[in-house]
Amino acid sequence: MSSTDSVKIILNGKPARIKPGLTVSDLLIQRRMRAELVTVELDGTILQKLDYDTTQIKEGDKVEFVFYMGGGDLKS
Repeated sequence: MSSTDSVKIILNGKPARIKPGLTVSDLLIQRRMRAELVTVELDGTILQKLDYDTTQIKEGDKVEFVFYMGGGDLKS
C-alpha cells in the first residue's frame, strides 16, 4: 500500500498503514478479529462496541486491540 492511498496509524504499539476511511469494524474484519472477543481502545479511550461501525480511523490514531483471558487457578 503506497503512502498516497493509505493513512499511518499506530496499531498495538507498531506503525501500520490502512486504507483511508476505514471504520473500526472494517479494521477488525480486515484483521480477521471478532468484535465480540476484543475491546478496542482509540487514542486512549475505550470504544463502545455499538460505535465500531461509525468510528472512522484517521491519520495518526493509536488503536489498541485488548483481549481478556480467563482461566487459571487461584489456589495457594
